[in-house]
Amino acid sequence: MRDGNVLRRVRQLGSARDGLREWQLQRTTALALIPLGLYFVASMLRLARSDQSTAAQWLSAPVPALLTLLFVAALFAHAVVGLRSILLDYVHTRARLVAAQLVVRGAAILLAGASVLAVLKLFLAR
Repeated sequence: MRDGNVLRRVRQLGSARDGLREWQLQRTTALALIPLGLYFVASMLRLARSDQSTAAQWLSAPVPALLTLLFVAALFAHAVVGLRSILLDYVHTRARLVAAQLVVRGAAILLAGASVLAVLKLFLAR
């Protein structure tokens, strides 16, 4: 009976069936963030002393807008998977885990949506 209880408990807390997919997504987004992050940081350093119109003009070009959107998508996907992994390790109550995951995903969707909207507004305003 003990093994049956352990198996039932493991099934309720989640299984390894989605662990590989999350691991692959975490590694893929990490690899994508290396060149995208370097490009973004270099661009921000170059634009640091520019005025707002110069930055808006830079972001209205297709390549910087596309690379910025890819950076935002990879960044938030990486953050959500990483925070979900941390939550699974440290939150032991099912209700708190679900609530925390909803907050993390909701905040990520809200912030990613606002970022994409800002980039698209500048890109389409040209």
